[in-house]
Formats: sequence, structure tokens, C-alpha cells
Amino acid sequence: MIVKVKTLTGKEVDIDVQPDMTINKVKERVEEKAGIPPVQQRLIFGGKAMADDKAISDYKINAGAVIHLVLALRGGR
Repeated sequence: MIVKVKTLTGKEVDIDVQPDMTINKVKERVEEKAGIPPVQQRLIFGGKAMADDKAISDYKINAGAVIHLVLALRGGR
């Protein structure tokens, strides 16, 4: 199924996902399409951050859903 990943700049990327796919794998797909390394990605669905080890099905995501992508900034000193 296809879901949309939307960045803060408004850019949308279509990602093909399966219900049993982990969020970490989704981040890898986002990297392939948008060039953003998974370590810098935070995916948000329904107002909640998505955990890397959870699956798409854990969040009850359906085809056409919009997942928001924010950049996780690395901590300072």
C-alpha cells in the first residue's frame, strides 16, 4: 500500500509499505526517495512519534495515510 510522507517544507513522498514493515524499514525507504538518513528522521502519525521497532500495523495505518517527517537534530555538547 502507498502512504505519503510529508516534510515540514510541504514536500510529499509516496512510500510503498506493507503492514508488517517496521518503522525503521520505512525510514530506509524515505532515505531512498528523499536522501535523508534514518538517524535524522522522526516520523509522526496521529500526533505521536513512531518507534523504530514497531510495525506499520501497530499504528493502524491505511493506504493513503499521511505520515509527517521532522528532522531529529543531534544533541549538543
